[in-house]
Parts: sequence; structure tokens; C-alpha cells
Amino acid sequence: MEPLSRAEGIESRGGYQSYLADSSAPLAGLYFTLPLFIVYHVGLWWLNTFAGLRWANAVDIAIGDVLGRFGLAGPLLSFMLVIIVFILTQTLSGKPARRPPPHTWLLMILESLILSLPVFLLSRLALKLGDYIRPAFLSTLEGGESGLSWAASLILSCGAGVYEEFFFRLLLMGAIILFMNKVLRLKGGWSNFLAACIQAVLFAASHHLPGGPEEVADWSGAWNVLPAFAFRTAAGLYFAFVYLERGFGIAAGSHAGYDLLVVALDLLMPLD
Repeated sequence: MEPLSRAEGIESRGGYQSYLADSSAPLAGLYFTLPLFIVYHVGLWWLNTFAGLRWANAVDIAIGDVLGRFGLAGPLLSFMLVIIVFILTQTLSGKPARRPPPHTWLLMILESLILSLPVFLLSRLALKLGDYIRPAFLSTLEGGESGLSWAASLILSCGAGVYEEFFFRLLLMGAIILFMNKVLRLKGGWSNFLAACIQAVLFAASHHLPGGPEEVADWSGAWNVLPAFAFRTAAGLYFAFVYLERGFGIAAGSHAGYDLLVVALDLLMPLD
């Protein structure tokens, strides 16, 4: 029986390694997150057409603004950029561009939900320890501060999961790592760590820019959002680690999973 158990162990390890490779491939990440992109963009159209709301994810808006400065305009422009970047990333990665089997998608959903729990629990801890105020776009109370319904919150949560991971982890952190490797000649774990720290701080700061729901007008106001800033910095580091270890699909799925958990909790047990 011993040779049989060894064979089974090798087959099991082979299946596990195959899942890790398939789920971390760039195009697999795009396929996996495609439903989130669809829900977000169709949802924005629905909000604008039937609810009279013109909300959108800040990264989505920023990408459109930057492309507009180059004379590029049109619907779904930011999503077109996402597709182009993923095709280039897949080509440069040298990984096989095959579609993973169906069970891989189910395992990726499960893994994303599990990996979303640490950030969700950390957010609950931040609520208990400080004056951390939930982001206004996650409010699910009709007529509340943001005036968003639970449906709008769900739509924007899907957009946050994919577009914030695309910009901060894939583009920004990738560019910082490339700069450190090519210009500063800093290799290996140190370049990844420093890049993760830089993008995490910028990720947290982006939530407090002028015009946003948590705008910081002056230095005195910065103290009021310090708990939220610290939480988002920690979350940015965590999602960076997930991205580096497991690829875009799992990182975006975990991020969206966290946001959707917050929406669901607020819907079931709203805070006064």
C-alpha cells in the first residue's frame, strides 16, 4: 500500500500546483474578475439611467480623465485599457494562455472569500479601537450621508475590487518594482516590500483626496481620519502580499469579497 499512497501524494501535489499556476496566470485573473467588471459597468449604466446617480469608482474616473488628456474618449474606455494591459502582461509572463477548468473557478471563489476575512476582521477591530468611520460609498442606508441604496453600494464595491487592484497593485506597484530593479538595482524581496509599502500609503491617501467622501481639508482634519488611514494602509499591504503570491484574480476577488461583506453586514446590522 505504501507505493500507492506515494503515487496519490504526487498526484495530489500535482493537482495543487496546477491550480496555483492556472489561477495566478494574468488572463485567468481577467476571466475570473470579468463578472465583477460586468456588474460594475452595467450597474453604473443602470444607476445613471434609472436612479439618476452618477457615481463611479475613483480609479475608473481617473483613468478616463488621463486617457481623455490624450484625446481618447468613449464608453468603457478604462475597461478597454484593462484588457490591453492584461493581454500584454500575459504575453510578457510567458505563462500558458489557456482557460483553466471549471473547478478552478470554484476554488478561486472559495480562496478569495477566505482571504477576504482577515481584512474584514481588521476593519471590525478598527471600528472598535478608534474613531474609524466607514467609507461613505459603503453606506447602505437610503437617505443616509451618501444617499446610496444597497444595490448602488454593491455595484461600487465590485468596481473597487477590480479597479483599485488593477491600478494600485498591478500598475503602480509593478512600476515601482520595475524602477527599483532597473534604476536602483534593488532586487528580490526588498524591492517587493518597499514597493508594497509605498503603494499601500498611496492607496490609503487616495481615499482622502479633495472632493471625496472622506476629504481632508487641512492638517487638523488629518487626525480625524488617522484610524481609517492606518486601516487602509494595512489593507493595502495585505492585498499587495496576496497579489504577489497569488496574482490579480485572487487579489481582486479578495478585495471585492471584503467590500461585499461590509455591504452585507451594514444591510443586516446598520450602524446608527
